[in-house]
Amino acid sequence: MKERAQRVLTRFFKVNTFMTFEDLSKEFATSERTMRNELTLINEFLAENNYPTIMTVRGKGMKLELSDKDREKLLSKVSLERETDYYRPDERFLALLLEIMDMSKTTVLYEMEETLRVSKSTLDDDMRKLRSFLKEYGLSIVSLPKQGIVLRGYERSIRSMLYKVITSMTDLDSMLGLKDENNIKTFSEQLVMSYLDKNVLEEIGVHYDRILKKEGEAINPVYRNQIVLFLGIWIRRLQDGNTLSELAKVRSDMRENAVRQFVDAICLAFNLYPSVHEIKYITFTIESFNPKDMNNSFDWVTAQLLAIQLIEHVEKETGIPFSQKEDDLYEGLYRHITGLLSRTHNDLQAFNPLKDTIKESYGDIYQAVSCFKSQIEYYTKKPLPEDEIGFLSVYFSTSASRMKQDEQFVYQAVVLCHHGISTGKLLAANIKEQFNVEIVAVLSSYEIGFIDKLDVDLVFTTIAIDYLKKPVLLLNPILRESDKKEINAFLLENQEKRRTISKKLDATRLMQDILALIAESGGSVTKDIYQSVESVFKDQHLKINTREIQPMLQDILKDSHILLKQECNDWKEAIAKSADVLLAGQIIEERYVDAMIKSVEEYGPYIVVGKHLALAHARPEDGVNQLGISVMTLKEPVVFGNPDNDPVKIVFCLAAVDSYSHLNIMKNLIELINDPEKLDKLTDAKDKDSFNKILYGSTAIK
Repeated sequence: MKERAQRVLTRFFKVNTFMTFEDLSKEFATSERTMRNELTLINEFLAENNYPTIMTVRGKGMKLELSDKDREKLLSKVSLERETDYYRPDERFLALLLEIMDMSKTTVLYEMEETLRVSKSTLDDDMRKLRSFLKEYGLSIVSLPKQGIVLRGYERSIRSMLYKVITSMTDLDSMLGLKDENNIKTFSEQLVMSYLDKNVLEEIGVHYDRILKKEGEAINPVYRNQIVLFLGIWIRRLQDGNTLSELAKVRSDMRENAVRQFVDAICLAFNLYPSVHEIKYITFTIESFNPKDMNNSFDWVTAQLLAIQLIEHVEKETGIPFSQKEDDLYEGLYRHITGLLSRTHNDLQAFNPLKDTIKESYGDIYQAVSCFKSQIEYYTKKPLPEDEIGFLSVYFSTSASRMKQDEQFVYQAVVLCHHGISTGKLLAANIKEQFNVEIVAVLSSYEIGFIDKLDVDLVFTTIAIDYLKKPVLLLNPILRESDKKEINAFLLENQEKRRTISKKLDATRLMQDILALIAESGGSVTKDIYQSVESVFKDQHLKINTREIQPMLQDILKDSHILLKQECNDWKEAIAKSADVLLAGQIIEERYVDAMIKSVEEYGPYIVVGKHLALAHARPEDGVNQLGISVMTLKEPVVFGNPDNDPVKIVFCLAAVDSYSHLNIMKNLIELINDPEKLDKLTDAKDKDSFNKILYGSTAIK
C-alpha cells in the first residue's frame, strides 16, 4: 500500500464521525477522483486481510468501524506492508544525501545502485538532481580516491542545507516521538533517524525542557523541535570532525543566560569540546528560534516598527479592526518578527508544517500579509518564505476569530496543541467562535498534567493522549469540515457538561473610553485626573492593563530635548550629539552612547528606519535610567551608509526601559516616516515652537 493510502487509512482510524470525499480531497490536497481511487485500494486491502471495509451511508459520508484490538493489529500490518516498497525519488534523494554526509562510510555509486534497487541510468539522474540542488547552497560533490563520494563547501552552508532538507521531508513531531507511537514512520523519517540517532535527539529534548523551561514561559513545540533537530545536526557534524571556519561571521557577544546553560549542558552530555566560535554560533542559532528576552536582540526596535506597521497594513487591506485587539496581537507579532530577523541574519528558516492549510483557510489575511513582505525583506535583504507568512497570518486569524465571539459560552474546555502556542490559540479561538465554547487555557503537549488543575469539562487535543478523567476529542490543528462535524457530535454527546459563563469586562478599554470622553468634552486629562480615575477602577476591583496605557511622543519629548540645525561631520557625531541632552538629564549613561555607535558599526545602518530619518537606540540594559527621547535636525544631511534612505536629515534618539512603555511613541514616528512632506517641514523649522506645531498639529505645552 502506497504512503498516501496509508495516511488516508490512518485518518479514518482517528475519526468517529462520517467523512466525505470533499473533506478528504481538501485535507490531502488532491482531487476527489484520486480519493475515490485511494478508497478503492484501501477497501481491497482491508478485505484481503479480513477486516471490515469503509462503509458509505447516503447523505452522511464514509466511516470505518474497528475495535481497538483490530485497529492495533491493522496499524502494525500497514507498517510492515510499507517495508516491501521501493524507494520513491524523494526518498532516494535523501538516502543519497545522508549516505554522502555520513563520514563513517565510504560512498561508492555502484554500491548505491544495489542499496536503492535502481539502474545506473536512474542513479546518474538522481546524482544530477542532487548536484543541482547543492549548487544553490554553494556546495559540490567530488569523487576522491579511497574516500569515495564526498561533499565540499562551507560548513555553515552544509548545516543549513541539511536542516532545510530534513524539515521539508519529515514530520518532526512524528520523528521526535511527540505523536502516537502507533503512527506510521515514513522511510524519510527512518533514514534521518539512522543518521542523527533517536537517543541523541531525545536527550537534547530532555535538556531543553529542563533548562529553558526555567525562564517561566510556555514551550513552543514548533520552535522546540526545530532547535532539537538543528542541535542534532550540529552534534553529528562536530562528532565527524566538521567545524566552522574562523572567518565565518557570528554574533560577537555571549551572555550568561539559560540558552548558554543549555548549550553547556549539551556539550557536557555528549563530551563535546567546541571552540568559542562554535559556541557563539549555536547559541545565536538557538536564540533566533527561542526569543524570550526581546530587547536583547540588536534589532528589537525594527521588530516593533514592523509589527505596528503590519497591523496597520492588514487592517487596511482586510477591513478588520485589528487595533481593537492590538495588545495580544502586537505581542505575538513582535516576538515572532524578532526571531524572524535573527534567523535571517543566521541563514536559518523556521519550517511551518501548516502553511498550505493556513493559506487555504485564511486566504484574505494570508494575502494581506504577503503584500507586506517587501517591507520585511527591506530589513532582511532576503525573500520572506511562505512558512513565515503562514506564521504571521496565524496571529491575525486568531485575533479576527476573537472579535466574533459571542457574549455567552456554554462549555468550558482546554486545548492541547503540539504545533505551537500561536496555532493552539488559533484553534481555541475558532472553537470558541463556532461552537460557543469557552477555552480556559491552551497547553502544549508537555503540560498535560495541568489539565487536572483547571476548571474544565472537555479536552480538545491535536495529539493522541491517554486521558480518561474528562471527555477528549482529537482534532486537526486547523479545523477541517470533518473536524467541525466531530465537534458537533462531541458536544451533543456531552450536553450535560454545559454551563453559562458571562463575558468578562474589558476594564482597560473602559478606562480609555472614559478618559477620551473627558478630553472630548473640553476637559483636561491631567496626571491628577488620570490617577483619580485609576483609583476608582481599583476600588471597584477592575484590573487595568498598564501596558496599554502608554505615553505619547508629546508627553515625553521636552523642549529642552529638541535640537535644531545642528552641524555634524559624520553619523557617529550625529548619534552622540542627539544623545547629549539625554545624557545631561541622566536619562541615559555614557555607555549607552557607546553601545549605539558600536551596534551600527557591527550590524550596519539599520537605525535609518525611514527616508532621511534615523532612530538611534541600543538595548535598555546598555545604560537607560528612564524613558526618554530627543530629536535633532541637521543643518547639512549626513550619510549613514543606507543606500535607500540616506542622507539623514533628522535623528531621534530613543531611550527605552522595556518593550512596551514607548509603543505610542513608535506609532507617532511611523506616522512621520509615512509623511515625507511633514518630515521636510520639520527639518526646515527654525525654532522650537514652529517645530512643535508641525509635529503635533498645534503648539505643544511643555
